Amino acid sequence: MVSRTKIEINYLARVEGEADIAIELNGEPLLQVKIFEPPRFFEGFLVGRKYDEVGDIVARICGICPISHMTTGILAVEKAAGIGVSAQTTILRRLFALSQIVASHLIHLYMLAMPDYYGHAGVVGLREQAPEKIARFIWMKNVMNQLSGMIGGRPLHPVTHLPGGFTSLPHPQQFGDILEKLRWIRQEAEQVVRDVAAFQVPDFYAPCEHVALNAGNSYAINEGRIVSDRGLDISVDDYDAHFKEWEVPYAFAKQSAIGGRSVFRVGALARLNNKFDKLQDHTRSLAQEIGLVHPRDNPFCNNLAQSLEVVDGIEQCIQILESTKFEDEEIHASPAAGAGGAMTEAPRGLLYH
Repeated sequence: MVSRTKIEINYLARVEGEADIAIELNGEPLLQVKIFEPPRFFEGFLVGRKYDEVGDIVARICGICPISHMTTGILAVEKAAGIGVSAQTTILRRLFALSQIVASHLIHLYMLAMPDYYGHAGVVGLREQAPEKIARFIWMKNVMNQLSGMIGGRPLHPVTHLPGGFTSLPHPQQFGDILEKLRWIRQEAEQVVRDVAAFQVPDFYAPCEHVALNAGNSYAINEGRIVSDRGLDISVDDYDAHFKEWEVPYAFAKQSAIGGRSVFRVGALARLNNKFDKLQDHTRSLAQEIGLVHPRDNPFCNNLAQSLEVVDGIEQCIQILESTKFEDEEIHASPAAGAGGAMTEAPRGLLYH
């Protein structure tokens, strides 16, 4: 007789957010996996609020990626109300998002993932064994926080970003100063990739559909079509027609699937699998140097994909600052009744409002 085993972890440590997990096995096969997330109620919070309050409220969904939630909420409001923005605002939003994606990846790689690979219960033990790695993380994270804070007014839960644009811009000297700091950490970013490439990961094959945004020749972040490595190619406006969401009794987070298909994966690995050719030339060369081939179906390779996005994101920030002269602009937003949705690439995957 095969015994039934149940494993329950009432608090998952070192994950973004809060979660519990329950696993039930009957011999080898998994019978059930349940991941619980607490209620958030943000949809309810937003009912009856003004259109220009949306971004400020939804930023509180996440303390690590508030820029993604703020930007996605604002883009959805602009879509619904027919509010247009300048080319400069679009570029600045990309720079804003890149600053957060790099910073978020650094937190995940050094504080949440790396301790496991070095046999430590947390980042304190890792600091004692490899202080140079933690020093690198803190230095790079500080620079990216400075860039986020310059644009958003503060690095956490920004205050300058509204439907129609930004209420203020940094002084040109601030842009010049942060550009120099980004150039300093560019070489350190390559070491991040080598740090992560040294991880001993399981040889685990888990094929599934990888979904990401794709737009022209750029590495899409705030715009584009929804594509997958299994042929999906749709407009964000058609999200509801192709993606099905449903509730489960043991969690407050909805389940999601592409209609008629199995599970799908989003995030850094999904982005690389769909648009590796859109990375900077240097990033692709670095991927080849460390032996990363794509597509990859091993979810443990997501850390390596994040490290490559650190390099690529910093390089993109440098290019934007070198090629763009930002000037003060007035926000012209005349809201009207309507409905609309928007999707962006948050650090950990697609985000739809």
